[in-house]
Amino acid sequence: MFADDTSTLCSGNTTEVARKRAQRAADTLVKWARENKMEVAGQKTQLLVLSQSHRDAVGCRIRVAGQTVEGGPELKLLGVTLNRTLGFGPHCRNLRRRVRPRISQLRRITGRSWGLEERQLRAVANGYVRGAIEHAAAAWMPAAARTNIEVLEREMRAAARVITGCIGSAHIHGVMAEAGVAPVAARRTALAARMLAKAMALPKEDLLHRLAVADPPRRLKTVCGWRQLGREVWRTLGVEPPVEPLLPVRPPPWQPTGTISFNLDIGAGLPAGAAASTKKEAALHHLASLTQCATWVWTDGSATGGVLCGGAGALVVHADNDRTELKRPAGALCSSFRAEMLAIAMTLEHLATHPRDDTLPIIICTDSQSALAALREGPSAQRTVQGAEIWSRLLEIATPDRHVTLQWVPSHCGIPGNEAADVLAGEAKALEQEIASIDVNTIYKTAARLARDRAARDRPSYPDPTRRAATGWYRELMGTRYPAPVSNLDRRAAIDVHQIRTGHWSG
Repeated sequence: MFADDTSTLCSGNTTEVARKRAQRAADTLVKWARENKMEVAGQKTQLLVLSQSHRDAVGCRIRVAGQTVEGGPELKLLGVTLNRTLGFGPHCRNLRRRVRPRISQLRRITGRSWGLEERQLRAVANGYVRGAIEHAAAAWMPAAARTNIEVLEREMRAAARVITGCIGSAHIHGVMAEAGVAPVAARRTALAARMLAKAMALPKEDLLHRLAVADPPRRLKTVCGWRQLGREVWRTLGVEPPVEPLLPVRPPPWQPTGTISFNLDIGAGLPAGAAASTKKEAALHHLASLTQCATWVWTDGSATGGVLCGGAGALVVHADNDRTELKRPAGALCSSFRAEMLAIAMTLEHLATHPRDDTLPIIICTDSQSALAALREGPSAQRTVQGAEIWSRLLEIATPDRHVTLQWVPSHCGIPGNEAADVLAGEAKALEQEIASIDVNTIYKTAARLARDRAARDRPSYPDPTRRAATGWYRELMGTRYPAPVSNLDRRAAIDVHQIRTGHWSG
């Protein structure tokens, strides 16, 4: 039986003081382990001296379970290689060795005239290549030196060339724009903001929360950690605590959900990319098959740009055609998903506090498949306080004699109830945004949008002052947007489009 790894950080005003404290900590650990019938693997223990001078590590050693442990130049902790100066150069080089075979695999699934579609290539690159680079990146990337980050930038550029088929002479900002890939350095701010948000969402007694609110002196003026960088991003976004706490203990998965059902389609046979009129006809036909003598609810949520000034609206239509309009601002920073969830939560709160027609079923129609998909997983699978509150209300309202159905409907195709809810959500966005707690996911999405916009604004203008590339039109025409993937063309034609737009065509 093996216990997991553990680590100890000891400091002092001199290396010798820190070494003695580390020895004392090692002795305490070994004693505790033996008292609990465990053994410490001294031969697998590593020692690292964090100092700007390599001389401080000379002769630094401790004894662990009878084994002498010498101070080394680096050590690996949970997949992250730490070096003496915490510049993370060895870690970035290790990541390069890990990522290059993945880029080779990416090359093997596409070619000049064959291969996966561009959307699929983007998904593979982001998950398979960028995912490896960003392992625990929130902890180390903010402090990594620019020269070390550049090592990883080259690998992402190589992945972007595979996605687009652009040749080596094409200017890199055009290749990255065509691939829809943000630079590695641009991800630092979003990851730091998310790390800070996750820490602030923990209980106050949690060690990570206490670390996030602490303000110790910086070790080096030129090095910025996740805490400092995250705070800078928060100030730019206007984010203020509190952060919505992480979900407490969830109910067990075997808890009965009563007479509650979710329907994420409007019948089989609806083709992908169908016209609005086709969607409307199919939706109305499906809705007509449901119980008409019921309380019908139409909900919608909206956020400007998907991250700003959220609003939630709902239209409640009772069996006697009595109508109630509900609208509520969702926050200055709010994702579209959060606004949609707030619209459902607001509706259920109204139905619970204004009981009526207790025996009639309730049909809640929304155009958010993502919200319904998240709720359909059940109360034990909810990851947000909002989702848990919605399920609590659903279980309160649903009874053996009262069925609750949550039905998806297509958006912007002329369904009267959905259009009315959309108008209410738009009006709710214009209301004064209340100061409310913000969730981790919204902070991350907003920070990621900010990082992508900044990277887009850093593109050269037209004409390129350096005269190295005449591709400044990305900034002039696209602004902060990225070109959409080339679709409805074969692979050869798509590559030609990318190469021509970057100004370097291989013919």
